[in-house]
Amino acid sequence: MNNWRRWLVLAVLYLAAFLLQYGVLNNLGWGVFCPRLLLFFPVYAGVLRGALPGLGHGLFCGFLQDLVVGRFLGLNLLVWGFTGFLCGHFTKGLFKENYLIAVLSVFGVHFANCLLYALFAGLLSGSFFSMTFISKIILGGALVNCFLAPIIYVPVYRSLLYGWLRPIKKQA
Repeated sequence: MNNWRRWLVLAVLYLAAFLLQYGVLNNLGWGVFCPRLLLFFPVYAGVLRGALPGLGHGLFCGFLQDLVVGRFLGLNLLVWGFTGFLCGHFTKGLFKENYLIAVLSVFGVHFANCLLYALFAGLLSGSFFSMTFISKIILGGALVNCFLAPIIYVPVYRSLLYGWLRPIKKQA
């Protein structure tokens, strides 16, 4: 199994999550209860691989967000990259087999992501969101994403250890 398979699987997963989130789920009218599927990439990269992969996946997911819904170009890129890096930094020494780590990481990143986006968007536009509006967005999305976190974490974790997402070390 070569690294090209890993990159191909990641590209297919990104494409599927992107199309599912913005082509289907956002159009169902669930509002704040719509899952953010792209959120899982920087979170799980940060938890399972470290801060720099979390940063890389966060920057890419933020770029995708900016392409679709970015009111301020580059703001999602900055926020998602930062939260992906923080997730990898703060979960560095934790036991990766514990599913509670995945749930808490998804909640923390979702919380920080929404809060930082609202703060920076308010600073750039001059009009701030109310705390009740922000709390509805954070708690509604966190409920759905935290429910999905262990369901998605199990196959991703196993694939990173034994499957197609496992990085192959180059032999000298």
